[in-house]
Amino acid sequence: MSSVTQLFKNNPVNRDRIIPLDFTNTKTLPDSHVWSEPEPVLEPEPTIRPIPIISLSNPEQVLLRHACEEWGVFHITDHGIPHSLLQNVGCQMKKLFSLPMHRKILAIRSPDESTGYGVARISMFYDKLMWSEGFSVMGSSLQRHAKILWPDPDDHTDFCNVMEEYQKEMGDLSHRLVSMVMGTIGLTHEELRWLEPDIAGTRTDSIQSFLQLNSYPVCSDPHLAMGLAPHTDSSLLTILYQGNISGLEIQNPQEEESRWIGVDPIEDGLVVIMGDLSHIISNGRFKSTMHRVVVNKTHHRVTAAYFSGPPKNLQIGPLINDKDHPPIYRRLIWEEYLAAKATHFNKALTLFRC
Repeated sequence: MSSVTQLFKNNPVNRDRIIPLDFTNTKTLPDSHVWSEPEPVLEPEPTIRPIPIISLSNPEQVLLRHACEEWGVFHITDHGIPHSLLQNVGCQMKKLFSLPMHRKILAIRSPDESTGYGVARISMFYDKLMWSEGFSVMGSSLQRHAKILWPDPDDHTDFCNVMEEYQKEMGDLSHRLVSMVMGTIGLTHEELRWLEPDIAGTRTDSIQSFLQLNSYPVCSDPHLAMGLAPHTDSSLLTILYQGNISGLEIQNPQEEESRWIGVDPIEDGLVVIMGDLSHIISNGRFKSTMHRVVVNKTHHRVTAAYFSGPPKNLQIGPLINDKDHPPIYRRLIWEEYLAAKATHFNKALTLFRC
């Protein structure tokens, strides 16, 4: 993860926008968190055509390709992640974010770091702050921060064990998903070699990943607040566990008006969100769908997002490339794209067009 870590060091966040609000002791919505109309307060439209559900027990390539090309977002079931593990992840996230603020800030993420407690990094691109808090995990940072948050080993051991097991399961699943998705556009086994698990932990050409834990506290005026502002993901794909509480919304890619529609949870399901890099590799065929998170006034919502990207020095570019489909993006490495996204945010894709 050195390339991702170095990126954050090279693109520090404004220190004044790192520490989240103390939501436990905030009863009303402060002006700093009130978003202007009309965009954030648009009511989501009901889903006319349901978001695809892909069963991994017997996935059909045609359906999977359709989900990637038409939606860029889909549910997966029969994914092999135990129900008990998902429940434990939810409980441990509640345990983490229920800590008092004076404890959580002991693990605060510094401006040039990529791990720890803090606000969403996309906060730097918006005037208003978001009604959320997060905890980023990469490599050995999990143990280091957990020991700071819970000095007693009995308190932090369970948290670490659950999150380490979850990361392992997500790593295996993300390898499988990226391979399946890329297989729908004809990638060969050799082209996908970097997706093979790095069991020994010594390869430099293996897939990169990180885990983001998110908390969206109860809000007194949810229609005036924003949990996570509109954005696309900079990864190949993101696997999201959102429990049983709604909040994720996408811009309907099938409509010119791009109205917001909800991605409601399904039992034991996970949500897969295609990222900007998959959009590039597919030469624009796979959607990198704009999405956001809204909050509510009755339920504290927690989610776990697992991001996957290519190896550090792997050059990627459109793989659908012939006289009928000339490349619309140039070749790049992930670090280069992340640096552009850190500066130009949602306009980054346009910088890499041919």
